[in-house]
Amino acid sequence: MWRKLIPYSGPKPPETMVIAAPVNRVFASIANADSLAGWMTPGLGVRASHHGMLVTGDTLKIGANGRLTFGTEPMKWVVVDVRPDQLLALQLRSDTTGMVVATRQFTVAAKGDSTLVSSTVSTPVADSIRANRSDTIKQSDAWLAGISKMMMASLRMQSHLEMEQLKNRIEGKSKAAGRQ
Repeated sequence: MWRKLIPYSGPKPPETMVIAAPVNRVFASIANADSLAGWMTPGLGVRASHHGMLVTGDTLKIGANGRLTFGTEPMKWVVVDVRPDQLLALQLRSDTTGMVVATRQFTVAAKGDSTLVSSTVSTPVADSIRANRSDTIKQSDAWLAGISKMMMASLRMQSHLEMEQLKNRIEGKSKAAGRQ
């Protein structure tokens, strides 16, 4: 599995792509609860708490088809900011502790007749643990660094796959066409 994650493990700019559609259509696909299952979290399933456009405070359940996500810990994306035709910001939170595990931000901007979409991922929980560790915990540094790197790489790979799914869905391309 690590071999598949290696391309996503180093310093990397936001996942960015151009989608051949106007900004309002692209944003509606990103921020509409009814379109999420078609592109977000391929294979795991995502379900929103209602139909229609997302608003701040909405939750997106991950693993709606019963598959596990990060180990056995139930997770959900919580919408923390929505600016129509500009930005959708999410926080991945633990169902049991409420801890913010990761953040994700989508931004959209017109680029001619198309839309430039960027997806930024961060892992504040891993960053916080590394920043607050004491010097007496030197043995766990390698383990912590490895887990943190794997978590970030997994989220970046997921972001990449989701962006491809989104582009293919909006542009009307089949899944097979997206793999070529």
